[in-house]
Formats: sequence, C-alpha cells, structure tokens
Amino acid sequence: MLVTGSGELVVPVRGLRLDIERFTYTTVVLMSVLVVYDGWADLASFVGVALVIIAPVLAISLADGFSEALHEMALAGRPLTGKEWRELIRGLAHVLAAAIPPLAVLAVGWLSPWDVRSTIVALLWTGTLTLVALAYVTARRTGLHGWRVIVASGFGGIIGLIVISLQILLKPH
Repeated sequence: MLVTGSGELVVPVRGLRLDIERFTYTTVVLMSVLVVYDGWADLASFVGVALVIIAPVLAISLADGFSEALHEMALAGRPLTGKEWRELIRGLAHVLAAAIPPLAVLAVGWLSPWDVRSTIVALLWTGTLTLVALAYVTARRTGLHGWRVIVASGFGGIIGLIVISLQILLKPH
C-alpha cells in the first residue's frame, strides 16, 4: 500500500495502482445507479446493459479528472504541464477499473440462463462483495488482525446492504 504525495492511498493490483478511496466511491455510486435505473426491461443487448454500467463510471472519471485538474491548477497557481496532464489522466484508470467487476458479472449473466432481474441482483451483490474486499484489503494493509478485520470488512458489507435496500425503498415492485 502506498500513500502518494497528494495523500491518496494506492494499492498496486497487477500493475494497476488502485486508489482505495476513489475505487470505493465509484463502486458505491455505480451500485446506486444500478439500483435506481428503471430501463432494464428495455435493454435487449449486452452492449446496452454494458453502457448502463460504463456511462456512470465514465462520468465519474471525467468529473474526477476535471475536479482534480482544477484543484492542481489552483494549488500550483499556473496551468498544468504536459507531464502533469499525463499523470492526471493515467491516474484515472483506477476509477475506470471499477467497471470491471460488474462487466464480468454481466458477461456471466449474459452467457448463462439468468434473466435481466437475476443479473441485476448479481451485479448488486458483486458490488457489495467488492466493498467487503476493499475494506478487508485496507484493514489488512493497515495492520489489523483477527476480529478487527472481520468488523472492518463488515462495514463494507453494511454499506452495500444499505445501497441494495434503497432498491426496495425506491422501487418496491
């Protein structure tokens, strides 16, 4: 686990530097979009459903990059250099990586006999498990052991369950 100069907590995963905060945030937002999206029945193609996953992740990535660029320029008191722009853009890969788990589940759902509703449920549970895994990795890398790791991981699950429960509240059908 690395802490960058800007204070980001970064975990290297297969050559990709994942910012725990941004990956977690993007996962929760993506789960929320999946919970409130109401057009699943109208989507008849893998590409259509994939776009429902990719579009919000891309929007979060663009918003994150834009806000970070503004922040960095304000701190520096000058426009960013080409090198700084490249670093900023390269740093957005971890936000885009948040689409990988749900796209993998979507591929499984598309190739299996699951219907759209079953696939959505699997997507939401995958998001919850992703939050548990992120909490677990962070807890372990910060030196927690035993029951403390279980409690920390449980908080990831609680956040996921809260988001899933919004589906029941917002769309009780």
